[in-house]
Amino acid sequence: MTDDETAAATERQLGTALSLRVQHLRRAQNLSLDGLATLSGLSKGTVVAIEQGKANPSIGVLCRLAVAFSLSVTDLLGASSEEVSVGPIERTNPATLWKTPQGSEAKLEASTSGRTMFEIWSWTIVPGDVHRSDAHSRGTRELLSVVRGSLKLTVGSETMTLQAGEAARLVTDQPHSYAAADDQPVSFSMAILERGEET
Repeated sequence: MTDDETAAATERQLGTALSLRVQHLRRAQNLSLDGLATLSGLSKGTVVAIEQGKANPSIGVLCRLAVAFSLSVTDLLGASSEEVSVGPIERTNPATLWKTPQGSEAKLEASTSGRTMFEIWSWTIVPGDVHRSDAHSRGTRELLSVVRGSLKLTVGSETMTLQAGEAARLVTDQPHSYAAADDQPVSFSMAILERGEET
């Protein structure tokens, strides 16, 4: 099996698992399709496509669904530990949520659950790959710090290039993207604070 075929098979498995999980959570919380669409800020068509396993949701869409259900993204995907923390420290398991055959990846290192979600990510993007994200919920903030290489980031119509050792604050409630700015891979860390839509 080629890298592309493996990636496609993984996407199909994720799509099926997400479809069943979203259906279960929506029914458990007594939400209609319209209700989930309103809570998540997604269109009803997108929610229907996800439940039918016909969508390949972006990280931004996963974040919106997680916030709507007051879960972390890892909880939404069913990738969280079965152990329940009763103390002030809870171990989490990183989850790779975006990967390309060329070697780019985005790994969710840890996240909180609830209507306000805080996440820590680590990213590597190789030259030629671009990660495009849909708009997050209104007012979502990101903090980026470039560890190695050069990062080209675009938010709406504004573009900026950051070098290793540089950082930036972003408001990502509009479409945005990340890419290597030159012929070397770029690695960066990211923290996201996203609040659920007002109901």
